[in-house]
Amino acid sequence: MERENAKRTYSRFGLSYVGMHWVYVLLYIVVLQVVKLICRAPYLPQSITLIINFGLRFAIIYPIMYLAVRSLPKHQIEKKRLGIGGFIACYCISVAIMYISNLTGLVLNGLIGRLTGLGAVNPIFDVVGTMSPVMQIVVVAILAPIFEELLFRKFLIDRTVKYGEVSAMLLSGIMFGLYHGNLAQFVYATALGMFFAFIYIRTGRIGYSIAIHMMINGVSSYLSAYVLNGSVIGQITTALLSGDIDTYTDLVRDNIYSLILLMTIGLWLLAVAVAGIILMIVFRKKFVFEHHEGEIPKGERFDTVMGNPGMIIYVFYWILSIILMQFGISILEVICKVFKFI
Repeated sequence: MERENAKRTYSRFGLSYVGMHWVYVLLYIVVLQVVKLICRAPYLPQSITLIINFGLRFAIIYPIMYLAVRSLPKHQIEKKRLGIGGFIACYCISVAIMYISNLTGLVLNGLIGRLTGLGAVNPIFDVVGTMSPVMQIVVVAILAPIFEELLFRKFLIDRTVKYGEVSAMLLSGIMFGLYHGNLAQFVYATALGMFFAFIYIRTGRIGYSIAIHMMINGVSSYLSAYVLNGSVIGQITTALLSGDIDTYTDLVRDNIYSLILLMTIGLWLLAVAVAGIILMIVFRKKFVFEHHEGEIPKGERFDTVMGNPGMIIYVFYWILSIILMQFGISILEVICKVFKFI
């Protein structure tokens, strides 16, 4: 009986989360068309489409995703405090995990890019690069961490941890990684998602993972949109390799503050990552899990978590999305083009 309840719970999450994504796609297309008619314009500025995109997600889709699973029974996780030292340690470990997993993802993305002939695919740069500074702060550094931690950590883990802490942690990370819909983010989002899940499982306080998520997103979005400006970095590199010292000198002088900031942040993150690796080794024995009454036995966990309609559909859809994205194909763009919505 408990195993069947667990399957229904996992299936509800899979169907609710992927189903609401499909609703989002439909709403996005409809709202896009309505705004075009109102503005009497065949195309909308990127800023408007971004507002529609994130407005639908944060104001409608994400709240409904919660309502779809709210009725599922939840387990009360015991609340514990990390303390300042514990929080700093978790932040350092998070940065280390981000570094290692991001490097792994970059290598994998690059290798697949060679096979497809399209090179490494990273759509997040295109999205973040078109945002204003205010939108980056509001969306990437504040709203996204809050909603993502609530949806993929608190709401999910509260209702699945009683079936096994390890299963809840792995599911939280994998669902979170897949939901990004591209390989570039999948690897590090999955790894970080699992660690954020572990923090929540051990403390019962979602504020810790939200805060660390905000810190990581804030720095990452700034680096990708400003400091790591592709055109500037590319021009500097080209000038240096070609021996054009005058152009190289001018570019460095014009972007000296950004380059200094890049170096400073890079060294800081590297130091934090090294500290995180050391902390993971020193405190490795603290990465333990507790057992709960009604926990699914080891031999039945995979089938219970993944062998249900909701999770099968969720995993299949997002893996398909990631594969298509490696070929430069977005499901949303395909739908829009097929029905001539863009």
